[in-house]
Amino acid sequence: METQKTESRMDRIESGMEEFLRGIKALKESQQKTDEQLDRTIKKLDDIGRQLGELGLVQGEVAEDLFYRNVKSVFTKRKMTFRNVRRNLKKKGMAEYDIVAVDGEQVLVIEVKNRLDKRMVDRFVEQKLPKFMEAFPEYRSYRVIGGMGALVVKDDVGRYAEKSGLYVLTQTDEGGAAILNREGFKAREFG
Repeated sequence: METQKTESRMDRIESGMEEFLRGIKALKESQQKTDEQLDRTIKKLDDIGRQLGELGLVQGEVAEDLFYRNVKSVFTKRKMTFRNVRRNLKKKGMAEYDIVAVDGEQVLVIEVKNRLDKRMVDRFVEQKLPKFMEAFPEYRSYRVIGGMGALVVKDDVGRYAEKSGLYVLTQTDEGGAAILNREGFKAREFG
């Protein structure tokens, strides 16, 4: 009788162990399927990230092109005539400026963004504009003024940039460009 109890207890233990091992095997297979699905999801997210990055680059080029093509015309209303407008002025390893336009004894340096925010204004005024003369000493005899162009400019950010002494440009409903600064605005000189 005791042998039967022992056998039946051993049978239950063996049966439980077999069931436990089947569960472990099923869990391992399930984990492998989850890992494969996770790998596919990560690849899809990488593809989406790459596509969004390319879209941002294209949109940035569209914004730069808009302001580059319109800089001469929008500033004629401000009695400024730019005879020389350059795009993507670079000094390798030092600086890059989106638009640089010369009017007489002054040079206008414009930073272009898709959507303008206060942090971008601060970075341009505090870091990029002060380096302009150092990067391009050929403009040392000019008065340097700054501007920011963006496809999207909220009113408070536009006013913030204006108070920082910058011209603020944005797109118009008709697809052109316009200066947002109020009449009588006097640009700050940098450098």
